[in-house]
Amino acid sequence: MTADSLIKVFLVDDEISIRENLRNSFPWEEKGYQLVGEAPDGEMALPMLRDLNADILLTDIRMPFMDGMKLCEEVQRTMPWVERIILSGYDDFVYAQKAISFGVSEYLLKPVTSKELEEALNRVRQRITEKRKEQENLSALQERVSSGNQFLRDKLLASLFTDEGDPDDDDALRRQMRDLGVNLTAGCYTVVDIAFDAEGEKRIACRNALTALADMSGGSTFVCASPKGARALVLGDNPDDAEERAYSFANSAVHLPELSRNTGLLIGVGETVNDFHDIRKSMRSARHARHLLAAEGTPGRHVIGANEEEGRQTLLTEADLSPLYERLQYASGENVEAILTEYTESMERDIALGYLRVAALLAARKIIHEASGHTRDVLSEEQISEALHTEGEAGFHMLAELIRKAIAFRDQSGKGYGNTAVSKARDYLSRNYSNPNLMLQDVAGEVHMSQSRFSTVFAQETGITFTQYLTGLRIGKAKEMLEGTDIRSVQIAQDVGYNDSHYFSYLFKKTTGMTPGEYRRNYQEKKNKPE
Repeated sequence: MTADSLIKVFLVDDEISIRENLRNSFPWEEKGYQLVGEAPDGEMALPMLRDLNADILLTDIRMPFMDGMKLCEEVQRTMPWVERIILSGYDDFVYAQKAISFGVSEYLLKPVTSKELEEALNRVRQRITEKRKEQENLSALQERVSSGNQFLRDKLLASLFTDEGDPDDDDALRRQMRDLGVNLTAGCYTVVDIAFDAEGEKRIACRNALTALADMSGGSTFVCASPKGARALVLGDNPDDAEERAYSFANSAVHLPELSRNTGLLIGVGETVNDFHDIRKSMRSARHARHLLAAEGTPGRHVIGANEEEGRQTLLTEADLSPLYERLQYASGENVEAILTEYTESMERDIALGYLRVAALLAARKIIHEASGHTRDVLSEEQISEALHTEGEAGFHMLAELIRKAIAFRDQSGKGYGNTAVSKARDYLSRNYSNPNLMLQDVAGEVHMSQSRFSTVFAQETGITFTQYLTGLRIGKAKEMLEGTDIRSVQIAQDVGYNDSHYFSYLFKKTTGMTPGEYRRNYQEKKNKPE
């Protein structure tokens, strides 16, 4: 049996002994399976599931961070093609009922024997084989149909995304779509604009993959071609529902094998609208967001939402100048000149002033934007012009004054400093990291975002997942306690948010390469070593 024919399985369980037992005691490849990866919690598992292209998720229910139920719910929403098997030590019918609602294929009670696991995997494999056969038959049928309902449906949908439209024509279009079996009546609508650089057959493959992804949504997402790639219309019952589905579709699209190979993949999520006749408004905002993302050119970032535009306008030109903003983000007015001086002290004075003119203005603008303001309402064109064209010490002080005005506006806004969602999330985490029950949805609710949107924004802004950030924060605090106190590692584990000291030790060693005890001894040896 070749590696390509093996069914890929991903294992999630917070107990190391369980994972090791399942990994080592079951003859995976001999039975036609490949264990492609494992994770100790759902939040860590989600991106790995996408990257490893798993066929089956085998997960425990009770885990820290994101539990098995929430993981299955997220997989159902974003990767519905992945089959799910629940492992549980709790013989609870309520869990079984809930699992079924999330599309779980099998429900096994711990301890699981090799025979029980094999039987469950084989049943799931049969379903996968049947689905693949159905998909192959459907694909063959679609290839034979060059015109007809599908072609007409795509053309009608594409006409919704023109820049101008007539309400009467739109109503007629909706009736025509209904006659073709597509109901576009919903509470809210969000457009997702997708651009990719593939050409020819690869371009067709990308669009087909997006269409197949939309077909798995159960009638909430529809895709058609666009000049730059494709567009998707996402239907929702309410604004939160539509936004959640749109971001989930965008995130799933990024990890489709056909699209992930595109270096030019850019996805804009438009604003959510309530009226069918405003779909073009959502389309324009999605397209504009995509243009901003293209201009920004941040490596590894593929998705941007229209509601991020206001705060990202200055980022298009400030990539190399952001350190000044980071210094000023939490500063008070009286510290501005000292920060500016420190920022430029390594440069020649004339060069420093020229550099500072750009960096200071961008920092002032961003501080104002982060406080939900507009530059023109805080800084007059005359003030800006005078600061930018005045030489010497006088010009330096004028630039400082611009920033002080921006900081004063920030402080008077009633929202405090560092008002971005990520900054607020970081602040919340710094105050609540010791809570062992802290979860992604808690922080997303704190910054008033849906979980999918928050997860996307946080990962793209920080470069790591929420769980990786929280783990790093907790391990960092643990290192400080190991270095500065004699508290036992079991107590430190609880103090930084881990009820299970063994799990804490596992994460600590995975992060630092040493156990907590080894880390403390190593630190003491270095500290006591004579110079």
